Amino acid sequence: MNKKKRHLIFTVLLIAATVSFIWINSALSGADSSALSGRVRELLEKILVFIRCPESIKAFLLEHVRKAAHAVEYAVIGLELAILWAGQRPGIQGLWNAWSGVLAIAVFDETIQLFATARGPQITDILLDTAGGSVSILIVYIFVLIGALIHKTVGS
Repeated sequence: MNKKKRHLIFTVLLIAATVSFIWINSALSGADSSALSGRVRELLEKILVFIRCPESIKAFLLEHVRKAAHAVEYAVIGLELAILWAGQRPGIQGLWNAWSGVLAIAVFDETIQLFATARGPQITDILLDTAGGSVSILIVYIFVLIGALIHKTVGS
């Protein structure tokens, strides 16, 4: 098996695991989701106290832990999709494919919440999810462009 095929298989499996994690959490009931968020909030608070985070930043992060989780989850999936498409379709097409994938996953994620007890979809979550994914996609593509420029300069 060549290197490109191994890259493809590994990346697709990683994406599948990440999407499964996101969608399983979206299928939780409102009560279960709140309980999980509460445990994450407690852990985050301990970490922030340990690193002596300023009180104003700590208060903001703890108040917005659920929304921050959305952004982080989708930054990860955006990173994975960008790596996949950068290896498969470099350039604008790969960038578009990665971004479209993030948007589709976010829309489906919110659709799952229609069927979960005491949950519902929010357009703001789709926007936040897509923004989180977009940031990491752009970062990957900036590195790809820098790498291509270096390779072109060194190869000349």
